[in-house]
Amino acid sequence: MPSVSTSATLAALAASCTLLFYGASRLTKKETTAPSFNDIDEIDDDDVITPDDVIAIFDKLFLQMQNVVMQLSQQVQQLQMAGQMIPEKQLRQLLKGEFERALTQLQAQVFEDNDVDADCLEEATWEFLENEDEYPKVKKAVERFQKLY
Repeated sequence: MPSVSTSATLAALAASCTLLFYGASRLTKKETTAPSFNDIDEIDDDDVITPDDVIAIFDKLFLQMQNVVMQLSQQVQQLQMAGQMIPEKQLRQLLKGEFERALTQLQAQVFEDNDVDADCLEEATWEFLENEDEYPKVKKAVERFQKLY
C-alpha cells in the first residue's frame, strides 16, 4: 500500500493534471460561430447528449483512470522497494506526464466510442448539474470522477 505521502502526491498530481489538461484544451480549441435558431430546429434526437450518456462517459473514464492511478502507484512502490529514491519534485513531474498522457489518450477514445464532442459533453454536463435534483445520477458520476483527482 502506498504511503500517505505518495497518496497525497498522486492526488495532488491528478488535480494538477486535470487543470492543466483543461487549460491546454481551451487554449488549442478553435473559435466557432454559434448555431442559428434554424440550426437548432434541425438537431436530430440521436445527436443530443442524454443524462445516461454523461453517466456512461464519466463512469468509463473513472474506471480507466483509476486503473492508471493504480498502475502508477504500483510502479512507484516497486521503485521504492528496490531501494530507489526519486526526489519528490521529480516524482511529481514523472507522474504528471504519465497521467496526462493516459488521460489524453483515454479521453479521446471514450469520446470517440460514445460519439461525443468534448465541448458538447461539457455543456450538457453543466446543464444537468444545474438541475441536480432532476439528474442526481449525473451529479454522482461527476463527483465520483472528481474524487479520483
